[in-house]
Amino acid sequence: MHSLIKTILIGASFGTLAASTARAEMFFYEDNDDNYTITFPDNWAIIDNQKPDDKLTIAGQGTYDYATCRVRVREDRRFVIYPGKFDSDVQKVAYSRDFWNTYLGEYNNVVVDAFKDSSGLGLGYASMAEASYETAEGPLVRKRGLMFASLYHDHLYAVDCSSEESVYQKWRPVFLSIVKSVDFEAVRHKDRSGHYRDFDQDPTLTIEGPTERDVYEFPQNTTNVYKF
Repeated sequence: MHSLIKTILIGASFGTLAASTARAEMFFYEDNDDNYTITFPDNWAIIDNQKPDDKLTIAGQGTYDYATCRVRVREDRRFVIYPGKFDSDVQKVAYSRDFWNTYLGEYNNVVVDAFKDSSGLGLGYASMAEASYETAEGPLVRKRGLMFASLYHDHLYAVDCSSEESVYQKWRPVFLSIVKSVDFEAVRHKDRSGHYRDFDQDPTLTIEGPTERDVYEFPQNTTNVYKF
């Protein structure tokens, strides 16, 4: 089974003197092939993907709102040689303005309303764009949307959500909540040395030879002094 869908019940209390409880259902979607999860309202429907790298496409209610979100995943191993401390720099080089210019090239009359580097998506650094455009396939609609792209380890994850332009502000909070719910399976340990002890903090090992010039110091996990 490539993906798993679970239902989550979320309860919230409102009111002052007498609190009433509202319950909303959410779908939790886990893709075991591409190692990401996402949560979205249960009244959204999973629809057919359109592009080869589309992994999940969902649509909100409202026939003429054309509210949709999709997750796209592509393999990109160009930067796996670099340690994680360079992730922010890699994002600015590989997935910044030029990336969005290409990404939005499938649409017509594109206007980029906002752009930001050093954002976030899941466990990765991301760039964000907000743009309006006209669709080139299917129903011809003037849409506005927000989109995030992040390179995590050896895969690009892109999430974009959009709706018909005149109702975009109504849908934007839902779009943001869906994007914020995206997470990746961790493939890097949070500590540079993994589960191994933090050897960088070890005291120095001193080895003394027959003369004062024959003294050697090495970072070690002991302060013992060995003499010959």
